[in-house]
Parts: sequence; C-alpha cells; structure tokens
Amino acid sequence: MNLKAFLKKINFKNLDKGMVIFSKAMNGFSKSMDSITKELSSDVEKSNKKSKSEAKKNQKNLEKIFGKSKNNTEKRASIDKANLDKIWGKQRK
Repeated sequence: MNLKAFLKKINFKNLDKGMVIFSKAMNGFSKSMDSITKELSSDVEKSNKKSKSEAKKNQKNLEKIFGKSKNNTEKRASIDKANLDKIWGKQRK
C-alpha cells in the first residue's frame, strides 16, 4: 500500500477527535503528576525541618556533656586527669 492510498483511508474528523481526547488525557496526567510532586516536596520539607530540629537538640545535648567551646580541651584534659587520679590514685612520674 502506498502513502496516498493510506492517507485516503484515514478519517481526519475522527483523528481530530482522537487528538482532542489525547490532549485532555495528557493535561489530566500532567495535573496529577504536579500534585504528586507537590506532596513529595512538602514531605521532604517536613523531613528537613525535623532533621534540623533534631540536629539542634543533639548539639545542645553534646554541649551539655562536653562543653560549648572547642578551646576547652586543656580544661577538659585537667578534669579528666583529676577524675582518673580519683579512680586510680595519683600517678608518680
């Protein structure tokens, strides 16, 4: 079958209706995908907020245990040494 014979058999009125229906279906699919994307991004935002609040909470707990400043290492070392001396007794050098 050649192209001219094939084109004569096509009913362009039905093709137009088919294209309109296809276009509507694609618009509906696009809207549903948009709503799914919005749902997922809101879930991600909630998760990020929760992670940030947990990180702050964990940081506060670490500060309670180890102190706030990183420059307190000498102070912390002397406290640790004093605690070890209490446990094991004063070590002679």
